[in-house]
Amino acid sequence: MYQQYYHLSCKPFSLVPNPDFLYKSKQHAIALSLLEFSLYDEAGILLITGEIGSGKTTLVRKLLELEDVQENLTVGIITNTHQSFGDLLSWILRAYELETKGNKAAD
Repeated sequence: MYQQYYHLSCKPFSLVPNPDFLYKSKQHAIALSLLEFSLYDEAGILLITGEIGSGKTTLVRKLLELEDVQENLTVGIITNTHQSFGDLLSWILRAYELETKGNKAAD
């Protein structure tokens, strides 16, 4: 409805953050640079925190759009860390099909 009426090239509202609409404020540009550096420096685990609606997910999605990131890395995004989520380490091991003592990825 909005798209046709206002002659927009894409839907203006979505439930999933769209990295094409990232507003690179000074803080967002710095955060994106730090995320990129962490990936290229093989930091292993990255953590991004902030207030609800501050653009964390959009920043991560923008980072994942980079071609060399898509080609060279396996990325896991944890979007729910509530206590009822379960054992985080087990979830990560299963997501990457990794086995450890007492854990079989095929379970």
